[in-house]
Amino acid sequence: MYEYNRKSRLGFGSIFLIILFSLTIIFLSILFFINKGKFWDLLPIISVAIIILSLIFAIFNVSRRASGGFIFILFFLLFIGGLIISSIYGPFALSREAQQAIDSENYLVAIKNYNEIINKYSTSRYYEESLKNIVYAYQKTGDYNNTIKYINLCVEKNILDRNSLEVKKILSESYSKIAESSYKDKEYETASLNFILAVNTLRDIIKNFPNSDEAFIASYKIPEYLFKAADCNNKIKNYEQAISLLTELVEDYPENDFAEQAKPLVFDNYFKDILNLIEKSEYKEALDKYMLAKNITSKAETNSDSGISTGNNSINMSIKFYDDQVYSRIPQNILFEYGTNLITSEENKNALSIFEYLLENYPEMEEEINPYYAICKTAIIKNEIYENLPQIKEDYKTRNEDYFILTIINSTAGSLNFYISNNSANGSNVFKLKPKSRVEINMPGDTYNIAAEIINDSNEVEQKFFGSFNFENKKKYSQTFLLEIKKQ
Repeated sequence: MYEYNRKSRLGFGSIFLIILFSLTIIFLSILFFINKGKFWDLLPIISVAIIILSLIFAIFNVSRRASGGFIFILFFLLFIGGLIISSIYGPFALSREAQQAIDSENYLVAIKNYNEIINKYSTSRYYEESLKNIVYAYQKTGDYNNTIKYINLCVEKNILDRNSLEVKKILSESYSKIAESSYKDKEYETASLNFILAVNTLRDIIKNFPNSDEAFIASYKIPEYLFKAADCNNKIKNYEQAISLLTELVEDYPENDFAEQAKPLVFDNYFKDILNLIEKSEYKEALDKYMLAKNITSKAETNSDSGISTGNNSINMSIKFYDDQVYSRIPQNILFEYGTNLITSEENKNALSIFEYLLENYPEMEEEINPYYAICKTAIIKNEIYENLPQIKEDYKTRNEDYFILTIINSTAGSLNFYISNNSANGSNVFKLKPKSRVEINMPGDTYNIAAEIINDSNEVEQKFFGSFNFENKKKYSQTFLLEIKKQ
């Protein structure tokens, strides 16, 4: 019997696929050299497609005994190899191994693999994922410089949002850790910069996520970082920056423990500049700077609810020390004139400190100083807690058309300091009465602010009084202080 063994020819479709597969191999070869990232991304996809088609057409042509059918078997085997290689090498394999390393907390291996993807396969679809994941891997290893570097790269490529809470948390931690490490290594300039960057980032958290736990934590961290940044600037003799940071701390966080530590440092830093100005005979500039330092500290020492000073004795002593150190270097006439100008701008406490220094060291100026001292005292006591003045009695009329007469009687067991002021030097004065004594005041009729202080045996203010009265010429008035001071 005759058997027909003649092989059939390949069909048009098979020939087309052979040409297509061959061109695909050429395309992949070229892509390997010009774009490895895309090569490794496309290789498994193309391999799977060609493996399936090759298998189908290999079976079809073998069953038809078509010549050249074995070519599809070769394509099948070739792309099976390509699929296997893509699972062993390239960005897919590196990404898979990196994820496994992270799962096992082997972050250094993960970083190595992610870096290889980032450096070699920037066009791969695994590139963005690797950039994002390497941020967290570096953070886990404590490499905060690289953490910041790759966050910035992710933000630049729109992979991460710089304004997100997650990114802000990582950045604030990274800046603060770098700052702490640099401070320990005495790299103060780097430490200061990173403390400030941490502060700015934490402020963003408070502003944009005010109800978050991170915002609550940030409010406690900011004062510490401001203080440490100022300390760094002190160490590198950048006093102006130190002053700025300490001022910010004292003004914005007056009740924080670091603000308490910052107060004397504000003075220390200002003092260096003030002495330089005084040496150049730039007295007004020196006093301006000194008053600024005192105002900054007084804000932090004032209780916002009651208006009572909460500064401790050591701070008060420190201020007295600085007063003496600054004022003693300035001529008394310039100092007196500056004090009177402070009254005009309603800086009565600072003016009072100047007048107290002058009275203590230049008693011959008492008559000249007392009117301004009275203006300061009445204005200050008016804004503090005080008792209303005892009732003023109108006794009888006088014939003096230019004055009224006011008799003050101190019937207490303590000394009485009495201040009367119409906010002008001509209508203000100070009167000091010993226990069981009196004084008669003759002044032009006007509306006067009156303040008084009872002083105990320990030379401390026992009680304060304030009131405002209208006195008419040709009238006599009297006022009696009957209160007994408390025994100590």
